[in-house]
Amino acid sequence: MALWKDGVFLANEWRFVPDDMPLPVGVKCLVSPERWVAERDALQARAEPLGLRLAPDSDWSGLVDDMPRFAVIAVTFPKFADGRSFSQARLLRERDGYTGEIRAVGQFFIDQVPFMKRVGIDAFETDDPTLKKALAAGAWPEVPQYLQPTLDGGTEVPAGTRPWARRRA
Repeated sequence: MALWKDGVFLANEWRFVPDDMPLPVGVKCLVSPERWVAERDALQARAEPLGLRLAPDSDWSGLVDDMPRFAVIAVTFPKFADGRSFSQARLLRERDGYTGEIRAVGQFFIDQVPFMKRVGIDAFETDDPTLKKALAAGAWPEVPQYLQPTLDGGTEVPAGTRPWARRRA
């Protein structure tokens, strides 16, 4: 799958490995929270970097102390209308203090990307040819007002007398 980050396509060096499959040696692997808990000691002994892949219904509350160990956390979008991973990304950044890469994986489209960036997602993995073409062309939909605040360091000001409606500074 193609990986888009920082405005360019990069080689995707990460591979998700299902819980019932052995982890390949010499490969950067994404594992489930369940696998991390079950095999923590063995996984920590690996020389290769590890990442975590969260399903929309994943509970990672018991893993917050382990977050610095993960170079990447992938939040999955199993279908376009499932927005739980937006909340996961925001919680990872704001509540849990995760500073590594948060990657969107699954079914999403270009109109969702600006909102994903606002909640802390900074990399996008896709095999959708329409989405890849739009990202490559910089066909970025402009959204002039948002209801939720951004995580980019406060580069916006409240719009009018409604502080919940925000606009770019």
